[in-house]
Amino acid sequence: MRAYLLRHAEAVPGTPDASRDLTAHGQRQVALLAKGAGQVPLEEVDAIEHSPLVRAVRTAQLLRLATGSPLPLKVLGGLEPEHDPRKTAELLAKSRRSRLLVGHNPHLAELAALLLGLADGGASVRFRKSGLLALERTAKPTRLRPYGSWSLLWMIPPDLSK
Repeated sequence: MRAYLLRHAEAVPGTPDASRDLTAHGQRQVALLAKGAGQVPLEEVDAIEHSPLVRAVRTAQLLRLATGSPLPLKVLGGLEPEHDPRKTAELLAKSRRSRLLVGHNPHLAELAALLLGLADGGASVRFRKSGLLALERTAKPTRLRPYGSWSLLWMIPPDLSK
């Protein structure tokens, strides 16, 4: 089982935070990422799951459009910036099928650190906007490792997706 974590692309500043859309640069970031999205086997996932915040929704929409994918888009609550990443880790620990999640920092960086067992938490993972991270579960959850064991397969920072 794999988890593909995508941080939303660059968004316009302002308030309310939940309705900030992508900038023109952010839209280009997603288009560039989509060109290299062959590294993400979209046939492994059932949907592109995203936070309910506009910038994540738009990132998911543009990724689907740019890749020509027929995958449905699904809102997945709990991916918002300040939500507890342990709940998402529990969800991934129970998943049998690979997932593609589009969300925010600090949530995604903390989630990746939690799954990888990094003691520094999210500070250990530099997860930039429009960055894509692939993790693979190598062992099922146990009492000592409630989310299972995970390894980093690859990470595409936005400046390498050109």
